[in-house]
Amino acid sequence: MPLRSFGAGFAGAAVATVVALASPAVGLEVARTGAAVRATSGLRRWGSATPRTSFSHTEVWSQKPILVSEAKGGASDEKSSVHRSIFEGWTIHHVFGTIIFGSFALSMCLVVPTVREQNKFFEENVAGSGDTFGEYMSYRFADWFTSALYAPSVVLLFVTLALIVVGAVAYALMVGGSPSHALWRIFVWSTGSPAEGEVSGGGRFLGTIVTVCGLIILSLLLGIVTEVFGSKMKEIKQGLTRVVEGGHVVILGYTECTRCLLEELGKAKESDNGGVFVILAQEDKEEVEAALSGGSLDLRGSRVIVRSGNPHVIRDLQKVAAGSASQIVVLADTSIPPEDADAKSLRTLLALQTKGWPKNGRIVVQCVSEANKELFKDLYGEGSHKIEVVVVGNIVAKLMAASLRQHGLAGVFGMMLGFDGDEFYIEEWPQLVGCTFREAVFRFPDAVALGVLTADGECRLNPGWEYVIQEHDQVIVLAEDNDTYAPSDEAWYSTHPQPWQPCTLRQVSLESQGPAKPEKVLIIGWNTKMGALLSSLSGMLPKGSTVDIYSPRPAAERKEDVEALQQQSGVTYTFEIKQMEVDASKVSSYLELSQLNHQQYRGIFILAEFDSERGAADERTMMCLAQLQRINRHKKAPAEYHFDPVVEMCEDSTAEHLKMVGLTNFVHSNSLVSQALAAVTENPSVNSIYADLMSGLTNHFEFRRYEDFLPEGQQLPSELSFWEAAYQVSQCGDISLIAWTAPPEVDAESGEGKAGIFDMNPKDKVTPRPWTV
Repeated sequence: MPLRSFGAGFAGAAVATVVALASPAVGLEVARTGAAVRATSGLRRWGSATPRTSFSHTEVWSQKPILVSEAKGGASDEKSSVHRSIFEGWTIHHVFGTIIFGSFALSMCLVVPTVREQNKFFEENVAGSGDTFGEYMSYRFADWFTSALYAPSVVLLFVTLALIVVGAVAYALMVGGSPSHALWRIFVWSTGSPAEGEVSGGGRFLGTIVTVCGLIILSLLLGIVTEVFGSKMKEIKQGLTRVVEGGHVVILGYTECTRCLLEELGKAKESDNGGVFVILAQEDKEEVEAALSGGSLDLRGSRVIVRSGNPHVIRDLQKVAAGSASQIVVLADTSIPPEDADAKSLRTLLALQTKGWPKNGRIVVQCVSEANKELFKDLYGEGSHKIEVVVVGNIVAKLMAASLRQHGLAGVFGMMLGFDGDEFYIEEWPQLVGCTFREAVFRFPDAVALGVLTADGECRLNPGWEYVIQEHDQVIVLAEDNDTYAPSDEAWYSTHPQPWQPCTLRQVSLESQGPAKPEKVLIIGWNTKMGALLSSLSGMLPKGSTVDIYSPRPAAERKEDVEALQQQSGVTYTFEIKQMEVDASKVSSYLELSQLNHQQYRGIFILAEFDSERGAADERTMMCLAQLQRINRHKKAPAEYHFDPVVEMCEDSTAEHLKMVGLTNFVHSNSLVSQALAAVTENPSVNSIYADLMSGLTNHFEFRRYEDFLPEGQQLPSELSFWEAAYQVSQCGDISLIAWTAPPEVDAESGEGKAGIFDMNPKDKVTPRPWTV
């Protein structure tokens, strides 16, 4: 078969099929041209020297020719066949061939102009630099292939089309057959099917070559699919994919408080069948997930999603769907200085404010330095109601300072903060409007009323027994849940008249009865709570007192920090501060600690050093305590000395260890911080309650004996109900009773009673129980 004749026929058929799909009229004209070419060439079947009346193939997929004409039909028959439609006798193979040829032609039409454009750019900008056009195109292709997501698919498609089209041309030249049959045959071989069914030697050789090339393409396909799948899995594992959620809680930052915060939020969301918490951390996603799964994280039906990124980058905030979140919690980075931590949080707030995120939610930000609280609020101006600033570090420090006088105060405060047991609830009760606060207190049999939130948003804890509840005032209570309490029709005391007369406390307040003599206080350790702790002690210790700080941190550096903290807080310390430096490797050394002579101190604080992991900080604390107790056993202490240090711990398990060695005056800093943040996240009004409780300006906690509230000469009752006690306490001033000690537990072996724990908001406030000293 002459090559010229085959090329003309093949090109005519190809162009005819492509154009026919676009326009039937044009297709008909081209079909006529194609038929004419085939007629003049004398070709009846491509690749065959003998004319045939029809196209017949033994293969299953062989079909009728594109144009049907009888060799013996004469001029009239040949003329009529020319006018027949190009689509007569078409099958799926012809359509398949049309698509293949059209796609390849289209791709070539796109490639050639692109190459020309790149060549022009090369000649104008790159030529003369020593690089060839081939090197330049290789570079451009590599850059495009690695940067464009669709590049591997495009390359694979082009190579496959090129193999099938070139193979079809070669098959038609070497074996013969229609274009559609050649295309189908090459396609089957390129998918890895054997060529043993081919009879001719040339066909088998071509089939082998095409099969090998097809296997290469198949390997490339598998490689691309594997790489795409692997890249997607890598994105998922590294937390690079977007979160598509709504009404969820976003936690920006990962700190030592995150774990406790998740558990507290899980408790709060338990009644709603769980929630969704999304963490945006700068650490790797797998690292954060490993840290969270390292212990028994109890989320109570909630889910945690972790993503990696920077909380001040808008793109990363979009990743966690910050715009559709119901709450966003901004955690402070406690591993850096307080001012730097607040600056970091400020930048995050600016990023959120830029987009107005969350659209229909609130922001709770943890502030390290109390001086920056108003700065965060002012940032939102008129939208300040959208943000709650929680200075939790100050709460922990103030609790530790108060625990020096009130043993176990931190534990009671923690009972109010957490979602286990009773918690704060704020609700408006129209039926209480016009009632005094005293009457309101004794109309809640299943809750303890603490104060009111006025219509203008002012929090007034313990407002005074004669305060009259106004319209739109909300009553602040401690209750088990928001649906477990409601006011009764009348106050308890109206049906239970009391014989006792108003009286005054037998003793002055513990907060103001501090010893007149100067005291010595020892602080072991150093962290970001030091400033708030020193400020709190300044209001408690008498003038002339001494505070010794024992830490491996350089003394000169600590001295500068103390001066800066004092200047920042505006508090003038009423005591002298002495810095004692020790080598970091000997902080818990028996020899070093014995030189402190700790038995001379009125109070001892042990702060967690956060330079290391929180577990290591607790280990160092336990070692110091064990050494101090050992010193107490070896060195006789004064008769009036009582070893009762205030200990800051970081992990839940440390509490059990402290109890085992007889120490109960501890503060779980991470838990308190998390509980406060979670409570404010669920109810922003709670923030003003914490501020009032810990300010010490209007209210404070005290542990008192019941006999302090009885008139002179009156004996303790043998039985007492909670409301009887609360009513008698109210006769001594604006004092509210929120908890009392539970009945003591009796040891079965010794028969001795053990002090009971505090029972907050007893469920039975009416029934008397035995009362002893």
